[in-house]
Amino acid sequence: MKSVQVPALELFLHEMIPLAKAMGVGVELSDDRSLVLHAPKEQNKNSLNTAFGGSLVSLATLAGYGVMWELMKSEKGAEKASWSIVVKESKAAYRRPVLGDLRAICERPAQAAIAEFRDALDRYGKAKLKLKASIVENGAVAVDVTAAFVVSR
Repeated sequence: MKSVQVPALELFLHEMIPLAKAMGVGVELSDDRSLVLHAPKEQNKNSLNTAFGGSLVSLATLAGYGVMWELMKSEKGAEKASWSIVVKESKAAYRRPVLGDLRAICERPAQAAIAEFRDALDRYGKAKLKLKASIVENGAVAVDVTAAFVVSR
């Protein structure tokens, strides 16, 4: 039997953010373009048997948080976290109900935005980066979440 390696981000989310574990959040994909998280509908449904709105916005927010976490983990000397990540503000737009399992996609920011973020972090010990994540089902966007994440050292 082949062993499956659980991504470090998934382990971190389950250990440090109890809601992620309760929701059954998993990492589907993490590459140079995006981070994709998923969660089963069964643990995240409402009384109408669709995905609960709070779970949808939470999964999208966790996808953005995950992009920030991975960005900071790639920093030189990041083996020992000397930074914290918080959500400063967020806005959600619900477009349609989600009938099946939940899937959040957060595109990675452009290199110019990352360079500006890192420059501010080096200069001030604190920086903000705005990210957009979407809940997608069958190729259609169900929820858009835009959130500003602040990292401080």
